[in-house]
Parts: sequence; C-alpha cells; structure tokens
Amino acid sequence: MIFITLGTQKFQFDRMLKELDKLIEEGKLSKDDVIIQCVYSEYTPKNYTTFALKPQSEIDEIIEKADIIITHSGTGSIIGALKKGKKLIIAPRLKKYGEHVDNHQTELAELFNYKYKIPIVLDMKDLYDTITSMKDYVPIKWEANNKKLISSIENQINELL
Repeated sequence: MIFITLGTQKFQFDRMLKELDKLIEEGKLSKDDVIIQCVYSEYTPKNYTTFALKPQSEIDEIIEKADIIITHSGTGSIIGALKKGKKLIIAPRLKKYGEHVDNHQTELAELFNYKYKIPIVLDMKDLYDTITSMKDYVPIKWEANNKKLISSIENQINELL
C-alpha cells in the first residue's frame, strides 16, 4: 500500500493527482493500493478518492500499514516516516506550477536526499519508475540530534551577547 500525503496548506498539487489518475487508468497502480490525503485541490480525481483530514491516530495507522510513503516535502511527514523506518519518496511542490510561494520544499528535499538518500520526484513522469525502484530500497532510520541542535543554538546566542 502507498500512502500519499499532500499536506494541509491551501495550495493545489494537481499535477500529482493527475499523474495518479493516469497511473491507475494505465493499470500501473490500483486504486485499492493508494490512500491519498489532500486538503486542497482544483482537480477532481476520476479513478480514486482522497480524504482531507483524519485524527492523528488514524494517520499513524495508515503510516504503519504503508509500504511506501510519498510526501509533498513537509518536514513533519518526512521525519514521521523516517522515525518509523518507512520507504519514502519526496515530491516537492514547485513554485512554477503554483503549488507554493517559493521552492523551499525542493531545498528541503535535497537536504533529506543528501543525508538519508530519499528519492526526489520533481517531474511527475518519473513517479512510477521511482515507486518501482523502491523494491530494494532500504531506508536510513532517523537519528534525533537534539544535543547538537541545542549546542548550535547556544553558540548562536553566545555570539549575539
């Protein structure tokens, strides 16, 4: 099962939804194999349904059952999947498609790709190949680095004093 989470902000991610419709129409994905969370959209899917919001406990259950998680590059979604050791694909929202105000999601995706080798999909035509490449992918588990973060913050405060 693939869980696709497109975030809760008021920006459409219609190119992802259209690609999912196309993959289901072509028989490459089954509508029964995808669960899609999408709060805002201008596109109405033809071959599957989405849900907007669910209680966190239900989202956690979906994540537990998922074989692959595809996220819009939201930090919470990425870290949540990493903490659970899930296979993850990041498909950042892009400014040029009106999916966000800037390309910070791409920058964030690149950082997670560098540290955790998480595949990034910028062009939706690459989505299916990236999904199929996940068969042998072994995720790198999230490592909380709170001591380093606190030390970095303390150093920055000390520099200001």
